[in-house]
Amino acid sequence: MSGTLTNTGKQLAVKLLRAQAGTLFLLACTFSLVKSYEYFWGVVGGGLTVMIPTALFAWRAFATGGARAAQQVVSNFFAGEALKISLTVVLLIALLLLTSLPLVAVCSGYIAVLIVQWLAPILFLKST
Repeated sequence: MSGTLTNTGKQLAVKLLRAQAGTLFLLACTFSLVKSYEYFWGVVGGGLTVMIPTALFAWRAFATGGARAAQQVVSNFFAGEALKISLTVVLLIALLLLTSLPLVAVCSGYIAVLIVQWLAPILFLKST
């Protein structure tokens, strides 16, 4: 039973990451057609600052499952969330300080991918 729960969680995480990647790609292509390739990379960079920590969180949160490992599940969840928040901040600061990518593009990619993450419970309601 615990394997089923962790597998379901992993499958939902993969669906979320695919939806985020699709949104990111469409937005990046739109920006590159309207502006330039720098805007494409800005959107991609902004989106990846959400997607990479989300993937690491899912990997950490769904590493274990089951009633006997309840304490470890909670511990993994909180550790994964702390890792996700910390890595998001580090990646976003590094992207903004170390590159000359357009701020509008970076913020657009970041916000678009984050909105997909917020809407995931509604989008995947029938998946569970």
